[in-house]
Amino acid sequence: MWNLLRIAVRNVLRNRRRTLITLAALLVGVGVMVSIRGVLNGFQASLVESVIAGQTGALQIHKKGYLQNVLAAPLTLDLPADAAALRKIESVAHVTAVAPRIQFAGMVNLGEETIFLALQAVDPAREFKVCWLRRDTIFDGGRFKDGTVADAMVVTTEMDKALRDKASKTKDPPALLASDKDGQLSGENVSLVGTLALNGPGERKLGVVRLDVAQRLLKMEGRATELLVAVDHIDHIPAVQRALQAAMGPEYEVSTWEDIAKFVVSARDRQNAIISVIAAIFMLLMLLGVANTMLMSVLERTREIGTMMAVGVRRGRIVVLFLFEALFIGGLGGVVGSGVGYGVVLALAKRGIEVTAPGSNVPFTIRPFVSPTYLLVVTVVAALGALGFALYPAWRASKLRPVEALAGG
Repeated sequence: MWNLLRIAVRNVLRNRRRTLITLAALLVGVGVMVSIRGVLNGFQASLVESVIAGQTGALQIHKKGYLQNVLAAPLTLDLPADAAALRKIESVAHVTAVAPRIQFAGMVNLGEETIFLALQAVDPAREFKVCWLRRDTIFDGGRFKDGTVADAMVVTTEMDKALRDKASKTKDPPALLASDKDGQLSGENVSLVGTLALNGPGERKLGVVRLDVAQRLLKMEGRATELLVAVDHIDHIPAVQRALQAAMGPEYEVSTWEDIAKFVVSARDRQNAIISVIAAIFMLLMLLGVANTMLMSVLERTREIGTMMAVGVRRGRIVVLFLFEALFIGGLGGVVGSGVGYGVVLALAKRGIEVTAPGSNVPFTIRPFVSPTYLLVVTVVAALGALGFALYPAWRASKLRPVEALAGG
């Protein structure tokens, strides 16, 4: 068997031009597959980080039934958000920070004009520990983020322009209006201190106000509609979810970021499905090249095959010889292609790729990466695929008759 392997390697190296063409096809195909997978991995990792650190947190805690009614912003499905409740959550292993929020609908009144918008109340001191990327989406000179304005509020750029156009026509300060927990209309004066950039798709008419202002407005002192939880590593999310659910009890529900941002999970699944189809097409084209190379080798080496049979080499060993040749070509192409693709991924990761997600005006940087397991799988698939596609040429070589093969037939 070892002699057959040495002969197979020698045969592959003998026809260098054809071998190099086949290896080049494998190199390009495998290299492109690895590069695309690496970029997609980096994009998905950045997208997940953008969602967790910019929108949802790793986990969220709600009163049971809140998520099913979230579009109605049910203030009655609230939960404790005082210091004792937050310390209880922070005591759970792997939890690094907790931030209360209130989601509600309201309007801003300026003189005779009223603009409706979706509102989110946050505690800046806690919010930016859980969703640290949000700090870069608020442009306020520090007045909202650092708490220097007690009634601070920020809105999206579109809303800010509309409000300031209306504010120029009246000297009255803007008033934030909303129905409180009891269904009564309440109001609080606010100061528009900056603008909010969107870091994902969703509502464009959006405002963010300080939590204490919203709690007074909605008569929800010490309460919130959701609690965001940060963990020390994304791999700990399932364990923390179970621990929090046990600590909070059955009247609350603990959801992961995947439960909240289902559109991201769906998009990721579609991307993986598409990349799998593309990879399969690339691999099929590469392996057809290997099959063509092996078939041409059989046609050109009929006399050699006939001589081997004439001196007593069995047909089974002829099959093994050609399979070894295909395995060598496929394995070498897989290794070199994976190496080239990995080099491209490392170069792109070092440089970074800056993109902006659909529906967002906040760019983020992609750092491509691939796992050693993926590189090994691609190499093995290339080698075994070449072996499979060489079965027919090897079988055809073994079926040649010695007399006809020696005659060049």
